[in-house]
Parts: sequence; C-alpha cells; structure tokens
Amino acid sequence: MKRSLCLLLCALGLGGGVPLRADSVSLQNCGVTRDYPQPPQRVLVYANPALENLLALGLAARAIGVVGYDRMRDPAPTASADALRAPTSPAPPTAEALLLMRPDFVYSASYYWLHSPETPDRTRLAEWGIGTYLSPGACSGQQSAIAAALTFEDIFTELRELARIFNVSRGGEAPIARLRGQLQAFEAQRAPLPHLRLLWWYAGTQTPYVAGCCGAPGLLSRSVGSENLFGDLPELWPTVSWEVIAARDPDAIVLGDLPRGGFGDSAADKIAFLEHHPLTATLRAVRQRRYVILPGYDMDPSARTVAALGRLIRGLAALPPQAATFSNKEP
Repeated sequence: MKRSLCLLLCALGLGGGVPLRADSVSLQNCGVTRDYPQPPQRVLVYANPALENLLALGLAARAIGVVGYDRMRDPAPTASADALRAPTSPAPPTAEALLLMRPDFVYSASYYWLHSPETPDRTRLAEWGIGTYLSPGACSGQQSAIAAALTFEDIFTELRELARIFNVSRGGEAPIARLRGQLQAFEAQRAPLPHLRLLWWYAGTQTPYVAGCCGAPGLLSRSVGSENLFGDLPELWPTVSWEVIAARDPDAIVLGDLPRGGFGDSAADKIAFLEHHPLTATLRAVRQRRYVILPGYDMDPSARTVAALGRLIRGLAALPPQAATFSNKEP
C-alpha cells in the first residue's frame, strides 16, 4: 500500500508544498494556522453543508467530487445545485482514488471524514500539497461538547473565510447580503408563532440521536421563538433514551428526512415508529400528529440554514392546534 502510494505520488508529481504567493491567505482553522497559497481550482467536497456554501459563493464549477450528497434524493435542493456537474458518492475516496482525482483542496463539513483511519487526514493531505478547510462548527465531532451556540453570523463568517481562500471576497458579500435580506423577510412570518418545545430527531430508533444545544436546530428553534427540547445538552447530536424524551413530552417533533435508506432514516419510518411504539405513542405530539418534516440536509449549518428557517416556519404554521390533554412532561 505505502509503495503504491509513493509510486502514484511520483507519477502525479505530488508530495511537495505549494510556494506561497504574495496574495496567499493564512487563516486560523480549528485552532491551527493554515496557509492557502493560491485559490483552489479542483475541490473535493465532504458533506452537504460544504457544498451548500460553495454553491452560495457561485463556486460549483470548482468542485470535482462531492461526498455525502445526492441531488436526486434532496426534496428541497438549492436552485444552484442544478449547475453542479461533479460526481457524487456516499463515502469519501480511498487515498489512491483521491490522488487520481488530483484535487488541490478538500473542503469538509465532516469531522470524521478528515479524522478517519479509512481516509487521508489533514496532515497527510498537506504532505501531498492538498489544502484543507474544516467547517468551524465541525472542529470537534458530532458527539463532542460545543463551547458556544451557533449563530447566523458564524455561518456568514465561514462564507467570508471561504471567499478569501478562493479570492472572491468582493463577490462573497453579495450572497451574505441576500441571506440577510431573507432573514429579515422571515421576521413577519415567524412573529405569530407560539413558543414551543421542539424535539429534533435526526436518526436512530433504539437510542435516537437528537439535537443538542449548539447546532443548526438550536439556532432555528431560537429564530422562531421556540426552544430545543434538549438545548441543555452540550453535544451537537447526543443520544438520549425514549424514556427521557417521554418525560419531557415535546410540543412538536421536527423529523429529519434522511435519504440514506436505513430503518428510521426517512420521516415516514420515524412516524411509523413513533405511532406504534408503546411508549412514544403516548407523547402528546404523536397523539396529535404535530410533526414538522425537514430534509436531513437542513439539519447541519450552512448557507442553506436560512432556507431551512423558512421551511420550519411554514411547517410550524401548518401544525394542528395543540389540544389540552394529559402531559408526560417532567415537573
């Protein structure tokens, strides 16, 4: 394996650093200073949030491969996704396959895919002359404690950093201005919504993954004047038991409609589970079918989070009235 990699590196002329230019960029990314000597031209994209940010900046043509996104299974694709011509795959390439793609940059919104034994890490990619950028919200992994709650300004800061790396800073302000305008337009729509305690269920039926305090679900919950049911947990996506969920008895449940195909991934599977499991069937939100369905791609932060806010507002406005019934809510 190592010998074949060395031969491949030599054949491709890789393995050395790229000399810094006068207009090179240096940024703090996940606590480490990273140098970006020239604007990337051939970008390998890990996870949908990274893709969404590239699309927002008009950089779809720079992508040579996208991991973790399926345009055909996205119920609410960003309009500019139609311009994407890069091949997509559910899992990142091996080292050899990655080198044959000849990327000059890997942009990842997945901690795992840059820290997995199955894929080259950032150190190895740097040795091959391939730059990397990891979304700041993914610096420590999905089950790690997060120091501060996500804001829309954090998303805009990431867009600005990418614009600097790609040398499109001036053009990078235009999409941010558009996103701010959309947020302002949503104010009137979200104002009449009642305060609700929202359970955000991402995946898993035995021990579900729910939204913790500090990611996109927390931001979206606050933005509609509600609260995330597990906003007191510091992890992005902690696991909790159904007994704990039943004790907190949410007012409504936001279901991630994931395209992966496993049991419990789709919103339909989630609803079937909730309505047939003897414990979850007692939840008020289940008895009253107070569900909001969002694409799974909406559950992680990116430029898409603004559109996700619009979908959440419409979903909450369409909920059936909340009936006064017996609650399981813990005192």
